[in-house]
Amino acid sequence: MPSPLVSVVVPIYNLAPYLMRGVNSLMNQTYRNLQLILVDDHSTDDSKTVIEQAADQDPRIEPIYLPANRGVSAARNAGLAQARGLYVAFMDGDDWMAPHLIARFVAALEAGPYDILVSPFYTDNPTPGALPHRTARSKVLSRRQFLSGMLAPVGYLRGYLWNKFYRRSVIESAHLQFDEQVALMEDELFNTQYALAASRFYYLGEPAYHHVVRRDSTTQSLGVIGALPKQLAALWRIAGLIRTSYQTGTVPEEPVRSER
Repeated sequence: MPSPLVSVVVPIYNLAPYLMRGVNSLMNQTYRNLQLILVDDHSTDDSKTVIEQAADQDPRIEPIYLPANRGVSAARNAGLAQARGLYVAFMDGDDWMAPHLIARFVAALEAGPYDILVSPFYTDNPTPGALPHRTARSKVLSRRQFLSGMLAPVGYLRGYLWNKFYRRSVIESAHLQFDEQVALMEDELFNTQYALAASRFYYLGEPAYHHVVRRDSTTQSLGVIGALPKQLAALWRIAGLIRTSYQTGTVPEEPVRSER
């Protein structure tokens, strides 16, 4: 049986000094059947040049150059629109993956089969921090367990996109996109919508994604106080979405086999 195609969407804005490490980590994955979608959100530095050089090296790289700066959600939507894979993954342009990540994640998804996989991750600040031993135990999750862990302020499920793999058929059947009007916690909103459309959830206790902490990133620059109003607004919307979905019975109650 041929290996399923995996589409990896990488939003990029002014990341030229950091970008090549992450792109190299994608090109050097042991899993080879990849569609690498690099979306330049109209950078003003040399990011476009770095992307062009990488695309010259690897035909699996598909660049997208947005004509104006529209934000990370718009960049991810552009990548989703071009994705063709059975599975979809996201990587931030200044992060990187261990060489075996995609191979191991796909194997776990196929073995289930599952609609979504989530794993713990390393935080590089500046070097990878140690992870508690308890994070190493893989397990099937219920939807409520996934939502609870995804929305928790601490832990290794969290609301991030980059420590999860998604099934594209779920995204398309639910007509999911990133809300371009949400400035913060757009990841959590997307993950909530996805979880309410999915049926089978899996936690793989094998960290292989490296999230790099930079002091000049958008989240760090806002600070805790600056980010709080936007976070509260997003959480209020997420809570309403979950409550309404359960009250109306629109979430699938029993596992159904997703399309291959």
